[in-house]
Amino acid sequence: MNKNLITVIIVIVSVVLLSLSVVQFYWVKNAITVERTNFENKVNDAVSNVIIRLEKIETFSNLQKTMNSQTRVTSFFNAMDSINRDLYDEMLAVKSPEDIEKLIRKSFMATEFFSEIARKDRPFEIEKTLNKLLIDSLLSDELRMKGIVTQFEYGVYSSEKNRMIIEKTGQYQAQLLKKGFVFTLYPNEFLANPNYLMIYFPFEIRLLLDEMSSIIIVSLLLIIILMLLFVYVIRIIAWQKKLSEMKNDFINNMTHEIKTPISTISLACEALSDHSVKRNEALSENYIKVINDENKRLADITEKILQAATFEQGELILKKEIFNIEEVIDNVINNIGIQVEVKDGKIIRDFRASNSTIIADKMHLTNVISNLVDNANKYSPRKPVITISTENFSEGIKISVEDNGIGINKENQKKIFDKLYRVPTGNIHDVKGFGLGLSYVKAIIEKHNGKITVESDLKKGSTFRVYLPFSN
Repeated sequence: MNKNLITVIIVIVSVVLLSLSVVQFYWVKNAITVERTNFENKVNDAVSNVIIRLEKIETFSNLQKTMNSQTRVTSFFNAMDSINRDLYDEMLAVKSPEDIEKLIRKSFMATEFFSEIARKDRPFEIEKTLNKLLIDSLLSDELRMKGIVTQFEYGVYSSEKNRMIIEKTGQYQAQLLKKGFVFTLYPNEFLANPNYLMIYFPFEIRLLLDEMSSIIIVSLLLIIILMLLFVYVIRIIAWQKKLSEMKNDFINNMTHEIKTPISTISLACEALSDHSVKRNEALSENYIKVINDENKRLADITEKILQAATFEQGELILKKEIFNIEEVIDNVINNIGIQVEVKDGKIIRDFRASNSTIIADKMHLTNVISNLVDNANKYSPRKPVITISTENFSEGIKISVEDNGIGINKENQKKIFDKLYRVPTGNIHDVKGFGLGLSYVKAIIEKHNGKITVESDLKKGSTFRVYLPFSN
């Protein structure tokens, strides 16, 4: 797939996803606004019912006072009649100045008594009228009936005194004045300076979010799922593109690798058909050896491809046996040593393992060591120095293959064990291979319950470390 087309698809899908996210956010925001409006309506209804109930309580209290006043008026007139009769009788019985003085004192006492009975009710005092516990109880009941179960703060504000005269806890006075719901208390009293009941919900946002939690969670999940699917699809497309490129490279490399021995065999056969060559026994044997070598080379290429296919299908079966891994390393060094010496290089043995006997598949581990040493030689263009060392760790043996080659950068170190991946070398194609070696190495080691690591710096060489348990 064209790179520009992939970019266009990514941009279009990103815009669509962003638009969906914006629409979803707008929809959730509107839903929260609706929910808040419903919440405000519930609070208004609940507090209005509380104010009505407080008015009813006050009306009942005033009615009792009125009844008490009527009883007092009746008592007042009865007392007046009784005292007037007594004073009249006293006045008729006056015979001396002492009697007049006594009459005057009784008259003052009667006046004071009448004043006490006839005294009017005191003016409306809300602080003495309201009961803090009563307000709290009424608000809790009404809010619960409306489905509002959360912490709330209330207060009664006196506009005449310009302060809060009643508060639930006093912790949210500023919030009550700025953000609280405000209601007029006793609106039927027609007071010049009315009083207000204020209520504030410290956890209002949390309550609204709890009410809408299911909607919000579903919306977020849908957006996240869409984004993850988008990322997954893009990664699949990118991987398919990369895989296609790697397969093309693999086919090109394989064609080049096969073409060379086929051409060589063809030329050797053509030469052998020449009568002059047939008569020369040494030359004939030389051509026959070339054919055998190139045929063996073709067999090795075929074996590598078959191994890759076997791994792909998961059909690999290990044939385990007891053997000394250091002896296997020696055999590999003897086989590859000539190729290293041709490049004026050398292989250094550094065997420090006290126990090098393991239970594993000898053939596959031989191929693992061969691949690592062969790579060390191929990627060390001048005078390769390859050091192969062994040492024990708690559960097995560690094998290190160190070279002085071109090295691998950090980015490529994460990919070198991927199938068909080869470290880019620009337009230089002097290092042959299919990108199957290290993926095969890793698969075999993991099949033995071991692991492989790499440390490398550009132009400073690489070190591959293989950890193998004694028995797996």
